[in-house]
Amino acid sequence: MERPTTEIELPISGIKATVYAYYLRGDRKAIEAIMLESAEFEQVGGKPKLKKIDATYRAKMEDKAVLLAVKSLIGKDGKTIEPTIEVLDGLPEKDYDVLQKALPSEEPKKKSTLTQSKSS
Repeated sequence: MERPTTEIELPISGIKATVYAYYLRGDRKAIEAIMLESAEFEQVGGKPKLKKIDATYRAKMEDKAVLLAVKSLIGKDGKTIEPTIEVLDGLPEKDYDVLQKALPSEEPKKKSTLTQSKSS
């Protein structure tokens, strides 16, 4: 299934980014898994307690969210740029902010195909 996309132009670099309109379920699971994998828990009094957390998990989640949402990047010269963490880290801050604002914020609202039956 092809997802709808939006094309934006990054103001400083002139890169054209094509961004998906929404995340797939698997994308969300992959992003959330980063947080869970970054945490270490221990049992205290029969209840789980956070023992340790990798403080870089938020940056890793953000990187993953951008990489999963960007379908393609095209440079000013018309050449395709592979979306990688190195490319993201090399963007001017203003370009990255524009790209981040274009990311999907939630899944699209779907109309229910179920009909509610009336009881007499």
